[in-house]
Amino acid sequence: MYACRFCGRVEAKPLALCPNCGTWSSFLPFGERDLRPKSSLGPTSFGLLDGILGRIPPGTVLLLSGEPGVGKSTLALHVAGKLAFSGPVLYVCAEEKSEAVRERAARIGVCAKNLTFLEERLVGRILQAAEGHLGLVVDSLPMVTTRASLSPAGVAAQRQSAVEFVRFARGAGIYVFLVTHVAKRGLSGPKIVEHLVDVVLILTKSADGRRMLRVTKNRLGPASGALLLEMTPSGLLPLEAKS
Repeated sequence: MYACRFCGRVEAKPLALCPNCGTWSSFLPFGERDLRPKSSLGPTSFGLLDGILGRIPPGTVLLLSGEPGVGKSTLALHVAGKLAFSGPVLYVCAEEKSEAVRERAARIGVCAKNLTFLEERLVGRILQAAEGHLGLVVDSLPMVTTRASLSPAGVAAQRQSAVEFVRFARGAGIYVFLVTHVAKRGLSGPKIVEHLVDVVLILTKSADGRRMLRVTKNRLGPASGALLLEMTPSGLLPLEAKS
């Protein structure tokens, strides 16, 4: 028997393309012990995202993108805070000082219990620190790298980092939430790594200041959901859910 190393689909023979998650060359042989789930947790609430994604199982990798200043970090803090009600969550501050992020979390009412903030840019150290956690939030992907000699933000660096985060999520049964940027030119942004992750979310801002969170990819369910949000002193609050 063979199982997809990304989504766990079982087949009698190794398939070139997994019909469940769409990944290539992902089937590996397994034994009885491999059938045991790596996490005893069931699907966990992601707060604002539940209405457009439903309950998300452990091992899922989500990518959030949008233009600078649209509110990605605020949304990421909300997600981290909601996850932290179910278990320990590591929030990686690769762009800002951890103290500044912690203060912002407090201002918007994010519970700091079970939520740890880490200033780090090397993926290996991030993964080591994330061992034993329920969730990992990386803010942001373009600022981390797999090795010090490889410049962050480049295409190769972002792809390699994303591969490591996906591998870690699958192996440890941990939720991984990656924040990235929509660039105005070049190949930077979600297009570089969206084929590697399970869920892609795009956050945009309209002329009246309202935000729209759209699901553009979802291996676990519908990929057409959208959520209208408003930025308030308490962070992002939903105005209307639609599908």
